[in-house]
Amino acid sequence: MTELVKFTGSNLELFCRESADNLHATAQVVVPETHTVLLIKDGVVSEALGAGRHDIFDTENGLFRTKKDSDVATVDFVFVSKTAKLPMLWGTHTPMKTRDAVTGVPVSVGMNGELEFRVKTPKQFYLELVGADTEYSVDKLKGRIKSRLMSVVEPTVAELMRTRRISYTEFTENKGVISELLKTKVAEVFAAEYGLELCSFTVNGAYISDADINAIEKKRAQLESAAAVLKNCPHCGAAVNGGKFCPECGGSLVPETCSGCGAAVVPGAKFCPECGKRL
Repeated sequence: MTELVKFTGSNLELFCRESADNLHATAQVVVPETHTVLLIKDGVVSEALGAGRHDIFDTENGLFRTKKDSDVATVDFVFVSKTAKLPMLWGTHTPMKTRDAVTGVPVSVGMNGELEFRVKTPKQFYLELVGADTEYSVDKLKGRIKSRLMSVVEPTVAELMRTRRISYTEFTENKGVISELLKTKVAEVFAAEYGLELCSFTVNGAYISDADINAIEKKRAQLESAAAVLKNCPHCGAAVNGGKFCPECGGSLVPETCSGCGAAVVPGAKFCPECGKRL
């Protein structure tokens, strides 16, 4: 009778790793519709096999070649679910240090949210995240995913806030835009590096201290005051009377901030009036 290896794990798990000893050359593996399977022998990993009944060995051309029907071997089987999703919470372990995009004030920002993913490319997922790790656990996987995630979240958020000049005090009203951009970036990284499909991604909130909020509001008031004293547009020279944009050329009348010291800088200035840094 032909030896059969069958899936005996849970459909709720991302994958199930099993081992079979003393398999003969005629042994077969049965894969359910809900899974694919990777075969591993002597450190070699096969391509994923889909649903159906498959020969484990091919006496002539197979990955796991045998010379005689009497040969026996040990093979590991990794059954990877097509549907199981792993939800997890994410958040900054320590606040990221950055500058408020509008005022230049140094701030420490904490962020958190939720995500859910599943396996898209079984072999890539196994090689990159599981491999020969005999102590694999869901918590361990989440820890590695979270570490890579935060290396994407922090620079992406900082760049978005800077290019769109969004203050961290305005994070809540811009949360949807930030979530969508992060979802796109994270999905690209997960697929390219780990063979994972990002099913959902949300940002629940960002948190900064009251001291940082007060510092931002104080600096904003200073910038608005500086903008109000402009008599002429620094771009075209037209007379202005307050406002954020020139009525003639549309140029911004809002003072920028020095990247070195955070001082207000009149549009068009070449050097910071406080620290002398070239702008």
